[in-house]
Amino acid sequence: MAPFKSESQRRKFYAMAERGEISKGKVAEYERETKKGLPEKVKSDENRAAAKAKAVKFKKKKEMIEHGQSK
Repeated sequence: MAPFKSESQRRKFYAMAERGEISKGKVAEYERETKKGLPEKVKSDENRAAAKAKAVKFKKKKEMIEHGQSK
């Protein structure tokens, strides 16, 4: 079984177990596999890609301004 990836995911699984959507045994299994020191949230690949694209766009704009060009 895979461990939790974040504290946010851990809270979600416990809430799902309380609602009866997954078994409490499955949550306990995940808990045993999980190491301490989880991040609050894990960024998705889409969020990382969007952040990188935004950074590249900003860098290009900054370079244009520094070289006296404006768009």
